[in-house]
Amino acid sequence: MEVSNQITLMEGILAKLCKTIYPLADLLARPLLEGVESLKLEIYLTDEDFEFALDMTRDEYNALPAWKQVNLKKAKGLF
Repeated sequence: MEVSNQITLMEGILAKLCKTIYPLADLLARPLLEGVESLKLEIYLTDEDFEFALDMTRDEYNALPAWKQVNLKKAKGLF
């Protein structure tokens, strides 16, 4: 039984670490969730939350120069 419990525990930990999508509110909260890269919060958003938070699509965002992306993220609290 102990091995089974350890496997279940590890599966839960791996699921949390492998999670790639988070609600906007979770990414704006501090401290950040474990495993989330603080400089790339936008990558964890759904497309809908991305557009809501940054007022543009991912394609429009990706077309911006890096410095404009950083400034936009700072202005929107995603940095």
